[in-house]
Amino acid sequence: ITVGLSAEDDHLLTEFSHLVLELKLDGRFIDKVDLAFRESRPGIWDAIKFPISSGIAGHLFFSVFAELGGEERQLLASKELYGPELRDGVGEPVEIVLNGHENYPDMILKTKVVAVDLFRQALGAERPNDETEAEGRLQDVAINTDNENNDSERHETTDSVLQYPRSQTPLDDVGIPLSHGVGVPGDDENIDRRIEREQEAVVSTPDDHPDKPKQLSNLGNSLHTRFQRFGNLDDANSAIVQHQAAVNLTPDGHPDKPALLNNLGNSLLTRFERLGNLDDIHNAIAKHQAAVNLTLDDHPDKHHWLNNLGNSLLTRFECLGNLDDIHNATVRYQEAVNLTPDDHPEKPGRLGNLGSSLLTRFRRLGNLDDANNAIVRHQEAVNLTPDGHPDKPRRLANLGSSLLTRFERLGNLDDMSNAIVRHQAAAKLTPDDHPDKPSRLDSLGSSLRTRFERLGNLDDIHDAIAQHQAAVKLTPEGHPDKPCSLDYLGTCLLIRFEHLGNLDDIRNAITQHQEAVKLTPD
Repeated sequence: ITVGLSAEDDHLLTEFSHLVLELKLDGRFIDKVDLAFRESRPGIWDAIKFPISSGIAGHLFFSVFAELGGEERQLLASKELYGPELRDGVGEPVEIVLNGHENYPDMILKTKVVAVDLFRQALGAERPNDETEAEGRLQDVAINTDNENNDSERHETTDSVLQYPRSQTPLDDVGIPLSHGVGVPGDDENIDRRIEREQEAVVSTPDDHPDKPKQLSNLGNSLHTRFQRFGNLDDANSAIVQHQAAVNLTPDGHPDKPALLNNLGNSLLTRFERLGNLDDIHNAIAKHQAAVNLTLDDHPDKHHWLNNLGNSLLTRFECLGNLDDIHNATVRYQEAVNLTPDDHPEKPGRLGNLGSSLLTRFRRLGNLDDANNAIVRHQEAVNLTPDGHPDKPRRLANLGSSLLTRFERLGNLDDMSNAIVRHQAAAKLTPDDHPDKPSRLDSLGSSLRTRFERLGNLDDIHDAIAQHQAAVKLTPEGHPDKPCSLDYLGTCLLIRFEHLGNLDDIRNAITQHQEAVKLTPD
């Protein structure tokens, strides 16, 4: 994040102090903040579909603090919100991302950590959601080397960039969304029956039987799938236990060892994304690295392991901000691309992950080569995805996001126009009953608003309002993104009022903002 705080923004620091509970932050605060937040802000906590990852509030604090000037640091120091470690200065600012869950953009708004007019650059949102393009590829008699996450376009990320001020483009397709309590009709019962069968097989098979590790791994994969679908932590914990047991029973040198390590790493990564325990992400990286190390380059699964290692490294970068992690993640993704044949169905996802990693690094370091290469990779991903493919809209949207990011840096209107074309195509290809349709419409609306603010063409602000209105209409009541969509609509109405002076617009803007506030927990 690049944030500008000034002395007159004292009220923002007060808001932040409420968020971190006036906790005196020290070297151990990362381990404390989730529990403190959960216990003291139950209204917000209960509204979150997935808990905050480790120290997201604290990391945001680090990022804000690291960007302050001397006078502003003194102002913040007067609040006594942190210990001497911060007063003496911090290292590189931690890049904050929203970890991909659909509620996180709303979470930033709810906590009001930093007001919208203080964000000067896009807030990166490459999602560490270790997802899959083909869920449930388990086989009864073979290890599922993909473990649903294997070829995740995990960081084929944002439908659009979060922009401030007056442009909070929602995150979309930061990985395949995890269904939380909602399944495809019949799937709930089927997966339960499958787990029961696999549990029976595990119990009835001696530990020294050669099939025991495969049975344990298949059970772990099924539990992992059910956790992703319904969010029961017992399933996540049990999946890790089964995968660890499978690894322990498999001798070094066994051809299945890398696949078992990969599956264990995926389960650890998924639990980290839910609970934020740093041990899980460190261990996930270790397991994925081991899987890579044990696999020759000409092995057909090597690109799977490299991709997942990249996922874990990028996840840790987004949490801790260590530049080595983003550099290594990008290298691993590039290696995965190189080892994936052009006609392989997962090649577009590999390119998308590489493009998103490059875009993440550009947002952190500002090297234009990264932005340019990110656009090339996302364009290649689009080109390799046939029309009618379910992932085509996401890849178009991610290409649009990359173009929009470069526009924000260079101001080239061609990039802006091309970004809008991609977002339009993504929205058009997404059915109205698709869960991502509202956010695609909001992304398109925000892009149109950005162009209006640059060129002043009233057609753009009219169209932006129409897209946001459609998004609000398609977002069901109770959905965590509803307040955001209402806020986007209200902002566009306010902008149009400021240009045309129509009182209906200001009245409607107030109505939308009031509704957004009403739907946002205290």
